[in-house]
Amino acid sequence: MLDLFRSDQGKSAIEYTHFPTAMQAIVWRNWGMVPVERIAKILEASLDQVIELAEGMGLPSSPEVDPLWLSRGYITLIRANWHLLAYEQLLVLLDWTADQLAFALKEDDFLWIKLGSLKPARDAVYYRPLTAEEEERTAQLRREIARHFPADAHPLLEKPFGFLQRFAADSDRDDKWMLARESVRVKTDDAGANAANADEHANAYAKADDAANDDVRLDAGWRVCYPAGGKNVRAFADRFVRRLKQRWGIEMTACELDPEQKADAPEAHTIQLVIRKENSLLAESHAIEVSAHAVTIRAVDEPGLLKGLQWIAKRLESRGAPLLKRGHTQRKTKMDLRFIYSYFAVFGDPLIDPEVDPYPDALLESLSELGVNGVWLHAVLYNLVPWDAAPELSVHWEKRLDGLRKLTERAARYGIGVYLYFNEPREMPLSFFERYPEWKGHSHDGIHAVLCTSHPDIQHYLRSATARLFTEVPELAGLFTITKSENVTHCYSHANRQTTTCARCREREPIDVVAELNRCIAEGAFSAKPDAKLICYTWAWTEYKEETLIEGIRKLPDGMRVMCVSEELMPTFVADTEGYVRDYSISIVGPGERSKISWETAAARGLESVAKVQFNNSWECSAVPYLPVLDLVEEHLKRLLESGVTGLMLSWTLGGYPSSNLELASEYYWETSAADSTDPFEAADRFVPSVKSELLKRKFGEAAEPIEGAIRQLSEAFRQFPFHITTLYAGPQNSGPANLLYLSPTGYRASMVGFPYDDLNTWRSIYTAERFEKQFQLLAEQWKSGLDILLGAEAAVPAGSRREYTELLHTAMGAYYHFQSTANQVSFVRFRDLFLQEQDEKARGKLRSRLAELVEDELESAKSLYALVSRDSRIGYEATNHYYYRRQDLQEKALNCLHIKRQLAGESAIYV
Repeated sequence: MLDLFRSDQGKSAIEYTHFPTAMQAIVWRNWGMVPVERIAKILEASLDQVIELAEGMGLPSSPEVDPLWLSRGYITLIRANWHLLAYEQLLVLLDWTADQLAFALKEDDFLWIKLGSLKPARDAVYYRPLTAEEEERTAQLRREIARHFPADAHPLLEKPFGFLQRFAADSDRDDKWMLARESVRVKTDDAGANAANADEHANAYAKADDAANDDVRLDAGWRVCYPAGGKNVRAFADRFVRRLKQRWGIEMTACELDPEQKADAPEAHTIQLVIRKENSLLAESHAIEVSAHAVTIRAVDEPGLLKGLQWIAKRLESRGAPLLKRGHTQRKTKMDLRFIYSYFAVFGDPLIDPEVDPYPDALLESLSELGVNGVWLHAVLYNLVPWDAAPELSVHWEKRLDGLRKLTERAARYGIGVYLYFNEPREMPLSFFERYPEWKGHSHDGIHAVLCTSHPDIQHYLRSATARLFTEVPELAGLFTITKSENVTHCYSHANRQTTTCARCREREPIDVVAELNRCIAEGAFSAKPDAKLICYTWAWTEYKEETLIEGIRKLPDGMRVMCVSEELMPTFVADTEGYVRDYSISIVGPGERSKISWETAAARGLESVAKVQFNNSWECSAVPYLPVLDLVEEHLKRLLESGVTGLMLSWTLGGYPSSNLELASEYYWETSAADSTDPFEAADRFVPSVKSELLKRKFGEAAEPIEGAIRQLSEAFRQFPFHITTLYAGPQNSGPANLLYLSPTGYRASMVGFPYDDLNTWRSIYTAERFEKQFQLLAEQWKSGLDILLGAEAAVPAGSRREYTELLHTAMGAYYHFQSTANQVSFVRFRDLFLQEQDEKARGKLRSRLAELVEDELESAKSLYALVSRDSRIGYEATNHYYYRRQDLQEKALNCLHIKRQLAGESAIYV
């Protein structure tokens, strides 16, 4: 199978000449990521010889190797060694079989494409003693690292993957990673709050003692009563009680509601939970009645009770004491579907392997508190449901189903449903069709062919397998389909009527095939679970004309929701250049006309609509967990509410971090009405001047005003991003300072979110090189202005808000280093090409000086980012690409810059 991925397209591997030898590059890039014994085996060297090479470069002789690199960072490893190791050596490095590597290249989110759809030709590298000249260069390298990265200047305060501690089990969490989204979590024992919270509790109760007459104080005499027979309501109540104990030291109890107890007459000192169905309201709608001695939460369903309890917890936080104001608050759901991807999911086999659990309880709880009620993960149907036609593909299906069943049940305890990404049916190797020739559809590469979805047998397979999936996992909330592009799933996925090789489908309209595929899946799901949420994601329907789009939506089955990218095909005008949005954007605020037409058509057809959005980050800069551009997020939310959509897909595989951006979004999910309320958080639907402003006041107190000014500037700066889909996937803004500089052109084409190389012509897409360069310079300059304002606000930040301020600051800093570096790299490649073409010595001198300045700027960018990632493990990480860089990669960039400076100083060295 690995033979399918051996093409080098005539390309030889890049030589990294900032290292004296290739074997030293191999040691450097893998030191601390895999056991030293593994590196020695690759190089056919002894341990002592490898350690000597490492020490010679200033690396520690006994590195601490984190096994997470092989389970959660293997893409970082593969990318780092793609040009250094032959396949056979790469397998030794990973300790994988050839089939394991082939599977990753094929299935791991387009990894083969991200790597450029080629494996550079590389002879195996083995150990040999260094020459005298190489020894001298190695000593120089060691001195440069010591000079630019002093050992005590930036100690490693947080190891890679340290952010996982935020979402570990409570007993395993490092205190500094305890989530402080709406409360300060402190570990407590069964006796009550620990001493660290004593002063805070005393202050809170002092406030409570001074409470106004219309305030109700919660204390140890209260209890939470929940209705009997519910699936998850007891878990909601128990978690609320535990939270109040941790936060306020309140010893509440939880118990079942007495069936004889009247819902309209709660007992004193009781928070009473009542379900009252109301078909006119969307799911989770609820009301909270606070009387003199009791509280009643009425909701249309169990998750609505959870949202009522979370509302109470947030009110207590806003008061800074366990106090509730008397009155009635009704919260009608406006968007009943809000689902997202995990911040740190890995492809692997998460439904079998608990070590790669994409949704630990702490993450589910954090997302739930931010209004998320759905999560999604990738799935392959024949991995989950046994397929008689190819049982070898279904090995361990029982374990996966059991894992999925457990995940759905666990997520439901947080009011969260699980959704599957359904890209079905998957294409098969041509050898498969020797057994089933009648099922063969379009073949696009001469290696695989599609299971033709026009064939009755394949339609039956889709219906029956989907039905069994929902039967076996009754808590599965739903799924969403992509039936155009992505994986090749039908005879028109990557073809039209003229190019498809399927004679059967050539007689049919493409939109009919697409609609029928959706219908088969929906019929199977609804037959087993009538209330399943089935979503047709119209991604890549952009190539259809408007009338074809409308026809396709009209032909979808009843009960299926229509989802499209909010910014789909929106026109852009950046850097005096016209363009349009393909895929998704944050810098261009949706929704666009194409999406509105889709949603209007869905509404006329009686189908609900969903907007696919990115509120945290996008490929405009995916190396930070979120971009602090709340003005753009709020503007987008207001427009979406006007459009009538009732659901949001909050992220693709990037953008799942529990952030202040998502917290802001959660304020817009309910229409809140409260009698005599002055709480701005109870009036989001009234479009107060800015819910964002009130959110920042709650978080940062007196520092809110300058922080809001900083965010306003960052938001305006981000509008300057030179958007184009090619730039998003090919540009260096995701790798940032870690992308190396090359004084001689590599000849390599930038790959999709993989290797930017030095391919300016692809980076700039529709823009001229000069306009592209100036636009990134403008973005970086304006972003820096916002960052300076944010830094200036630090002194006013209250002690209790330091953690959130630091998170905000780090994301802004990380984005700046990436934007500034991208501007530098664009300028470097542009001036380099001019330099190499220039014949006049005087002009060459000026160009050489400019290149040296840019190299110096890049050196400083690498050093600045190095300092940041030493403090914050989130920077540089993205779920499907793992770490774009490590500290050693940024040190290598410094070596790369210093090497180029020496080349520029001696022009003849350029061609060495």
